[in-house]
Amino acid sequence: MQTNQFEEAIARKYKLVRAPTLFAQQQMIPPIAFTRLRVDGASKGRNNAVTPEGAYAFLVALTPMPTGDVWIEKKRGKLQAATGDTLAFNLTENPLGNFVPPYDFLRFYLSADTMDQLAYDRGVRRVGSLRTNTIGIQDPTMRGLAQSILPALEEPASAPALFLDSIALAFHAHVLHAYGGLLGTGSSVRTGLAPWQLRRADEFIEANLDGNPSIADLARECGLSSSHFARAFRQATGMPPHRWLTRRRVERAKKLVLEGSLDLAQIALDCGFVDQSHLTRVFTQHEGHSPGKWRRLRRY
Repeated sequence: MQTNQFEEAIARKYKLVRAPTLFAQQQMIPPIAFTRLRVDGASKGRNNAVTPEGAYAFLVALTPMPTGDVWIEKKRGKLQAATGDTLAFNLTENPLGNFVPPYDFLRFYLSADTMDQLAYDRGVRRVGSLRTNTIGIQDPTMRGLAQSILPALEEPASAPALFLDSIALAFHAHVLHAYGGLLGTGSSVRTGLAPWQLRRADEFIEANLDGNPSIADLARECGLSSSHFARAFRQATGMPPHRWLTRRRVERAKKLVLEGSLDLAQIALDCGFVDQSHLTRVFTQHEGHSPGKWRRLRRY
């Protein structure tokens, strides 16, 4: 699925100028998508009709929205959301909403096929269908996931695939339980990675610091499903894969900074950062000092 085509389709549906989107779990067809839906101006009426599809859309309100209307299978209902509320729609019903500005939503898109495949990978049963609602409900987990995605949508190049995949897997697991009524966690007897799997994952990350490895890439190296790998990796290391990747990038950057043979812009590229400012920001968060000051402190 191409980002531009997806964004254009969402923008047409909601009558937006832009619909910035990020994809996760890109080995899935279609992948999970995160989209910002934001309107500050006047109302443009109900959103455009599109071809119904086997998928779900979860909208997390980042700001309150005045009460609007929604038509589902020709039945009219209320559309309402306070800050932090979650709305859930079954896209097979082609819901047509009159979203009243100003509004600002983080939209999570999950196809039924991808939902079922990830459930299979996790070793849990298919849920059939998910519960939907057009009157917002407080869902702290969805709100937290939305807040985590926002910085990535504002600076897409700095969001590693490992981070987006982790959010997508957490979203999938949550909606199966909270909206699909799935009981239990699935694969609960499984524990962390075997020593060889952790070593292989670490070696793969180390060899791809300047790239953008995904959870699927690491899981494949360890002979596991993505969801099992993500849980097992956290159990084995105490952190999600994207934080391990960032830590490894910072460690390599520290070595190169101390050597002093490369400028910071080149170090950033060699270590997988977007640019020098991205390197400086992340380095400072981890070490408490900018790369330059950190190097000076270690030379005295």
